[in-house]
Amino acid sequence: SGKKQNGQQQQPKPSLTAQDDSNNANSKETSTSHLQSLLPQLTSPNLHRRQGTAGTLKNCCFSQDSLWWLLHVVHIDKTLLMTLAGPEELTIDEKIGLDPDYWLLGPQKVREPDALVRLYVVEALLLLLASGRRARETLRERRMYVIIKLADMVEENEEVSERMLECVQYLRRDEEGEEEGSSDRRAYERYARGMMASMGVKSVDADDGIKALPPSENSATDGGKVERVGDDDYDNID
Repeated sequence: SGKKQNGQQQQPKPSLTAQDDSNNANSKETSTSHLQSLLPQLTSPNLHRRQGTAGTLKNCCFSQDSLWWLLHVVHIDKTLLMTLAGPEELTIDEKIGLDPDYWLLGPQKVREPDALVRLYVVEALLLLLASGRRARETLRERRMYVIIKLADMVEENEEVSERMLECVQYLRRDEEGEEEGSSDRRAYERYARGMMASMGVKSVDADDGIKALPPSENSATDGGKVERVGDDDYDNID
């Protein structure tokens, strides 16, 4: 019978959209907690644990819908690059805009000794670079090229070195439809604007303030603040 019994009224169903948004937010928060708890295992003294962790992180980088989250919440690129950073002394130009954690340990910093871990790490970075233009711009600004370049100079495994070269090609190339040198210039200008903002300069003249700073590719816009972009449309341009 379609009649309601005992005077009970049917309760309206909650909005599926609201439920989905809430579930997605809770899922991302839980995933962040789980993934961030896994990141330290990439430096575990146990080789098999490091290999398993590197492989898992590589698989995470296949997710195109999670790019913004991986780069700006988890900061997966820093964890991956830390395994490739070594004891080499960096020049002043190389240090500009680069996260100090990569070089503060100096000669005590040990690069990952296992070739398979390094391979998984570089392939994970390659997936991030290949995922889209915005991801590449973010990684250029964070000066990923400096770490890859130094790691490749001492890399003895041919397969790992080939993957590093692919990363370099993504990092150094100009994007389609842009003039020559535009990738480096854009990263430099965004870094310069961030530096000016952090020093309290409200406006930056393109012909004056920006040129006063040495070139660099790291730093977010607007004084270090990163604009939140929906995961679905974070990198919809190749």
